[in-house]
Amino acid sequence: MSLESSSVTIGTSATVIATGKTGASWVYLHAPTGANTVYIGPSTVTAATGLELPKGALQTFWLAEADVLYGIVASSTQPLMVLKSGGR
Repeated sequence: MSLESSSVTIGTSATVIATGKTGASWVYLHAPTGANTVYIGPSTVTAATGLELPKGALQTFWLAEADVLYGIVASSTQPLMVLKSGGR
């Protein structure tokens, strides 16, 4: 198993957060408290259609191989902490 950590700055257009690795992987997202709410989903994600990440919470997602998870904010930018586990 491998671990990767990063910080992604989410903007007002769909921003790639993570891509599933060979053999699938878990993605842990933490939206620090801040001015903007992050919404996640596919490449077509919008603030109206995305899954809201509660500020300060940790959310876990399983990504199949080659799945891509995107994020967006309604205005400005917001950092998002990302930890990926599994896959090859």
